[in-house]
Amino acid sequence: MVWPSKPQAAGQQVRQGVIERSDLEPLAVFLGRAPRGDVVPACWHWCQLLDPVDPRELDDDGYLIGGVITPEPGMTRMFAGGRVHMKEPLRIGVPTSRSTRVARSTVKNGRHGKLTFVTLESTWSQAGQTLLTDEQDYVFTATRPVRTPEGAPTDPDTSSPVAAPSPAGASGDLAVPGPGRIAVTEPMLVTFSALTANPYRIHWDRDFCTRAGHPGLVIHGPLQALWLAEEFTRRGADAADRTFCYRLTAPATAPAVMSVGEGPDAELAVRRPDGTITATASLS
Repeated sequence: MVWPSKPQAAGQQVRQGVIERSDLEPLAVFLGRAPRGDVVPACWHWCQLLDPVDPRELDDDGYLIGGVITPEPGMTRMFAGGRVHMKEPLRIGVPTSRSTRVARSTVKNGRHGKLTFVTLESTWSQAGQTLLTDEQDYVFTATRPVRTPEGAPTDPDTSSPVAAPSPAGASGDLAVPGPGRIAVTEPMLVTFSALTANPYRIHWDRDFCTRAGHPGLVIHGPLQALWLAEEFTRRGADAADRTFCYRLTAPATAPAVMSVGEGPDAELAVRRPDGTITATASLS
């Protein structure tokens, strides 16, 4: 249940409501597990107190027109990673407030031109206390032309670096994923876009992805981070009063069988079928 927002400070978005157990059910079905107790599992807040999507306020790519993380014409947005610090888990059935603002914005010069780094910060509060702080990092770069198979350059606006086509058979057997392996299908990505109120076409429109130079639908960065958070939970890690830090390192497209397991430097990692690490995470 989401309530009308209170008056907002300049540059700040506020959502309020009560997270009921029934609100967790869609993601629970998606992940295939039921939450325990009367708290919101780690990173499940990404599907709660969402801003409504008005199709009339979206551009042709599915971005919110005038949004704080909508790239300007000629720019590309990439989701780089983030941090979730959970002082205590959010409780079910308690009035909850989410306040979101741009925490940092830095401009640097890179090899291919200007780079803009933007961090979006959301604080989640219950009973007047901040229980969770969520930071998400985005990088904006100048769009570079992509070559089509015929060699003609195109100039797409894509949220991640272009992924090289997978070698034959690299997607794996989608019917039998096995332990630590996740069969990622196009319907799965469409469903996650709906669960997170994310209308960006790179995750559900195959023709759009083809024009952007991708061999399939791009797998969401937050979805990969959620897999890693779930793996920490499966291993018995307690996220209370700790920081879940994740980083996206390479693009991945569906259909494919992704794997979740040990990574470098005592981290957990998500890998593409060819073994390339696409995301890492730590809990400290």
